[in-house]
Amino acid sequence: MSKLKCSIMVIDDHPIIHDGLKTLLATESDMEISSTASSADEALEKLSNINVDIAIVDLSLGGTDGTYLIQQIRKLYPDLKILVYTMSEEKLFAERSATAGAHGYVMKTSPPNTLKKAIRTVFSGELYFTEDTINRIRKKSEGYTDAPRTLLDNLSNREMDIFKLIGEGLDTALISERLNISRNTVDTHRINIKNKLELPNGKAVERLAYEVIQQGRMPN
Repeated sequence: MSKLKCSIMVIDDHPIIHDGLKTLLATESDMEISSTASSADEALEKLSNINVDIAIVDLSLGGTDGTYLIQQIRKLYPDLKILVYTMSEEKLFAERSATAGAHGYVMKTSPPNTLKKAIRTVFSGELYFTEDTINRIRKKSEGYTDAPRTLLDNLSNREMDIFKLIGEGLDTALISERLNISRNTVDTHRINIKNKLELPNGKAVERLAYEVIQQGRMPN
């Protein structure tokens, strides 16, 4: 007999998201939020003591790389389903999340019913990604060399986090504070981003980041 109610852990560093999702799902008879966590460490500690069916994970968790947390959860709890729920743009992070082991991806800007549908889809054992993301993942897994790529694919997950924050207009000091890393580390990442994107200087990085994050224009 299949399990009737989906048990969920919400992993997000904003308490308002915990409360909002509890309210959103309170009237749903087939799902419930059993636990919440505000950091990767707290999530892993709680998961060692409780059983849930789905972890809803934000990719921005202070100084923690969300995709790394996904990898850790999949390694320790291979049967646990992971649904990314984030403000991070799907076109930039969905494929990375899927590669790390996530089963679905929903933007926080999506209508509430989209999240409910995603939870039910993932709980049933299916994936919840856009068709474009699924096609790119399938092509790469099958070894197709013509799978769409851009220079952004050269960036590590942490570099992509910083690129996104640059596009949101944050300077080195604010990025350092947001990600809980040193300014020197941020500066090193910025240099690596410039080199990997084959750009002449930091201003060009800022301009491209703005175009990608704010305007949705993807580089070649």
